[in-house]
Amino acid sequence: MKKCLLKIRREIRKIKNGKRNSNGMDKVMIILSKTHSSKIHGRSLHDQLLLLYIKMNLPQVKVKDVQQIDTARFTRFIQNQMSALPHLNNPKQLAIALASKYIKLKDQPKLTQSVILGKDVRSNDQNKVVPLPTLLKNNYIYFLGTGNNHQVVQRVLSKRNEWISTNNKNDSLINFRWQQTQKGYQYDRLLQSNKIKQAVNHFEFHSEISQKSNLFRNLQQYCEENQLDILSFVPLTFVLDFTTEKADIWLLQFLQYYENNAPQSIKLHDSQNKFYIIRRQLNTYMQITDKIIQINKSKIPSTFYGHEYLWILKPTQYNRGRGIHVIKDLDQMTHLLDQYISGKQQMKDGQIIKSKQFVIQKYLEKPLLINNRKFDIRVWGLLNQDLEFFFFEQGYIRMASEEYTTKNVLNQYVHLTNNAIQKYSPNYGKLEDGNQLSFDQAATYFKNKGDFYKQIVENIKQISLKAFQSVRKKINVLGRRYCFEIFGLDFMIDDDFKVWLIEINSNPCLEESSPLLQKLIPRMLDDAFSLTLDQIFPITKKQIVFSVPNYSDNHNMWQKLGKLQ
Repeated sequence: MKKCLLKIRREIRKIKNGKRNSNGMDKVMIILSKTHSSKIHGRSLHDQLLLLYIKMNLPQVKVKDVQQIDTARFTRFIQNQMSALPHLNNPKQLAIALASKYIKLKDQPKLTQSVILGKDVRSNDQNKVVPLPTLLKNNYIYFLGTGNNHQVVQRVLSKRNEWISTNNKNDSLINFRWQQTQKGYQYDRLLQSNKIKQAVNHFEFHSEISQKSNLFRNLQQYCEENQLDILSFVPLTFVLDFTTEKADIWLLQFLQYYENNAPQSIKLHDSQNKFYIIRRQLNTYMQITDKIIQINKSKIPSTFYGHEYLWILKPTQYNRGRGIHVIKDLDQMTHLLDQYISGKQQMKDGQIIKSKQFVIQKYLEKPLLINNRKFDIRVWGLLNQDLEFFFFEQGYIRMASEEYTTKNVLNQYVHLTNNAIQKYSPNYGKLEDGNQLSFDQAATYFKNKGDFYKQIVENIKQISLKAFQSVRKKINVLGRRYCFEIFGLDFMIDDDFKVWLIEINSNPCLEESSPLLQKLIPRMLDDAFSLTLDQIFPITKKQIVFSVPNYSDNHNMWQKLGKLQ
């Protein structure tokens, strides 16, 4: 290996002394491409070559500047340039790619520095090259986890010239981590005093609002403290947590409400269900819950009741429609709970879902429909590093693929509007691109019913802020710096044009599954980063490319609704 390095150095000297034409560098690069990732004096061979190449071929960068560069940081910088090249995970692959790029661009001397460093480091003055130490100082490194269309995040970050990516999630120099989950995040390192500033895209305790049971509990407490009626904007909800000693009480509370309000035909059918037997065994708790049940009973709007007396069962820790079932009787619910608790519930994709925590909600049996089909509304909320809550001005309507009916509760294409569910329907995309409509299309459709923006969207904003205020003391209780998060909030409208909060999701779907989302999602991310990343890690200028009709490119589409306090 040492002989190989000496050979490379000889080739470079020959070029420098005029004894070898420019094709000599091609030969050097090809020699490098044939080597492995062995290290000499603690530095990989490709790093050795790049240092030599900079000294010889970039006269604007003085040799003393190169020598003054922190070797470890420079090596890390080169490694991150390597990771920015797709699928190149070792020095040998990088060398091959650099050789190919060098040979292709050797006749364009202005691009030489860009080819080697992975960026054009010239300033606005095309004849002035930024010194290499300045280049390294002003760059930020990000790690991007895969999945959930992570490519759109990469596309947005690529418009910020200071940001470069790494594939090494353990890199100590990472400034920003974006992952689907917070697994592996070291929140104790998110301190302002740290030498390497780092931001992450999840709050440490986001489950206080993104987990269905926690959302309801926190909202319930917030409403009690502020004399608000939770049942005026959240469906009647019961939490069943079979990991706690209070599970019997919560189950009894649900069963008592269920029995008191069930049609006679359903009461007769369910009378021998084992949950009814449990109810009788827990008779000692009856008076504790009677008053609560009576209050709830009097406040449920008629739109939640049809002819079928339907409920909806949701495991608390899943999203995108996974594990959700519409329930028409206790036998069905008993079977599903047994399946989930024992880990026998299997999804269509083969995934096994196991859970001991659930929410049971009264099903909205009289929803507002579009062309006789059910829909819900997805909006985005942003909580930034200063606990300021923002609302993205445009969301979208998610349509079911089949006409609404309460007769068949097993047909998910009727009842669940998540794109992750609907995309498997034979009718998916036949009536709308990606089964989606814009807010403007919804406003036009409902113009005879009411003002969609003033009555629906404004109400959604108010409810969203209440939801996040309910976790103001919990979502960042340890005061971590540089956390921010984008959430997906789901709402429904009943037949009386009233808005209901269904759930709030961490890691909302970023799939650009329609022309509408191809416009909204990149802009949503770009404007979110302007309020978060660009404030934590200042940039010189970004390229504006994510246009949305009827909005100026310079307008940030995130509307600040308030600060959590």
